[in-house]
Amino acid sequence: MSFSIFFVLFTQFLIGFGVITYLRPATNGYSLLGLSMLVGVGISSGLPFALEFMRLPIARTPLFFGLALLAAISLVGLRHRRAYLQPLFTRSHLTIRFSELPFLAFWGYLLFISAWKCAWYPNLPFDTIVGPDLVATFAVKEHTLVSSVFTSHLPSVSVFSNQPFYAPFTAMQQIVYLLAADGVGWFAFGKLWLTVLVVAFGLFFYAELRERTHPVLAGLLVAILACSPELFAYTFLVQTDWANAAFFVTGVMLLHSYGQTKQRGTFIGSLLFLALACWTRTETIFFIPIGSLLIVGQTGHARKILAIRDAAILLLVCSLPVVFWNYGFLRGYVPLPSHTHLGVAHTVPDHYFQNLLAIYQGMAEQVVFHDTYWNYSVYVFLGIAVVNLFLFRDRRGLPLLFWILGLYVQFGLLILHVEGANIPFTFRRGFFKILLLMYVYLGSSSLLRWLSGRLLSWEGQSLANDSAQQPRKTA
Repeated sequence: MSFSIFFVLFTQFLIGFGVITYLRPATNGYSLLGLSMLVGVGISSGLPFALEFMRLPIARTPLFFGLALLAAISLVGLRHRRAYLQPLFTRSHLTIRFSELPFLAFWGYLLFISAWKCAWYPNLPFDTIVGPDLVATFAVKEHTLVSSVFTSHLPSVSVFSNQPFYAPFTAMQQIVYLLAADGVGWFAFGKLWLTVLVVAFGLFFYAELRERTHPVLAGLLVAILACSPELFAYTFLVQTDWANAAFFVTGVMLLHSYGQTKQRGTFIGSLLFLALACWTRTETIFFIPIGSLLIVGQTGHARKILAIRDAAILLLVCSLPVVFWNYGFLRGYVPLPSHTHLGVAHTVPDHYFQNLLAIYQGMAEQVVFHDTYWNYSVYVFLGIAVVNLFLFRDRRGLPLLFWILGLYVQFGLLILHVEGANIPFTFRRGFFKILLLMYVYLGSSSLLRWLSGRLLSWEGQSLANDSAQQPRKTA
């Protein structure tokens, strides 16, 4: 690994580490490490815009200076956060049990395959080749975001292609890592950021699940997800969807935690991640009202005004990246011709509800219950959820089920009303968010908590029996 690649990774981690230790949403060391890298990768994607607006070239030296400056700023006051950090890295939080090793070995094997494919092959998906990677390649080549892609190429073909107008996160990370690789070595295609994001999210996701349930059960849940062919494939196929799912699900998890703890830093962290999700895919803004409704609905009457304020803040903050990219940059800063095709919303069609129900049916048949995409992961969720709801009568996970149902409903409306949105592509990759939230729900379900108690009890009895069988020492 070259020094420049290491420098980018290290500064991105420091940027996120400073932010996360300031907000303090993490409850264990592994979650802190995962969240730090996720935040660093997200925030650093804004650097190319900062260079562009300051009239600096999109080049290695200005970019690296910006990364170093952001890292230094984020670490201001770090020494005062020692009291928060020390409990997170205690032995009880960091110890890996022997029973977790098979899962770790299995995930390591899959990650090796994913990382190798991601590094070795160039970008293959059509949307990436003519979209984010095209924008990034010419930005690096011409040292500006307003490259000939926008000024010369798109005016003649934009009627047929809207991929270059995709939300900017993917293109910006391609720029960062293309500059770091400088066209040579294992990471010449600029895709390392995707592997980094997958590892960071996986670390956070698993750490949070093992806090809620027994590590063996948490490992089993993550292993089932890892064996979902479609979810695994996009860990090395650069698109906008995996990053969007990672940021979105992290934001939902933190928002769910805020509903239980009312810790303000956790709420701000959820705002940051949900805004990054909107920075990754524009249509995510249509899912944010689900969170606002939950904030208001889960709050008692005495705090209803504060809940309405928080719900409005969530909507406002998540709207900022959407407005900046679609109206500030594309329609304001970039000199696009008037006939440029940026997307069209359909009005209410004839036979509205009949068409909508047909879409929901198609979503279920073509995607949700498609074994080739998800193996048995959806059926495992449905089986455990039914037992959890009707046998254990568990209501603690209802907010997560509301997210899952709300996303499904909103995707159907998007497909009906937004040109270009469809079931085979938009919803199939958008289902990543729903699938991951399904397993967040399972990890905190009463059924798995009960099983965790039984496992811990069995482990305790085994240790007690082993101790009783040891010969007593004679004086």
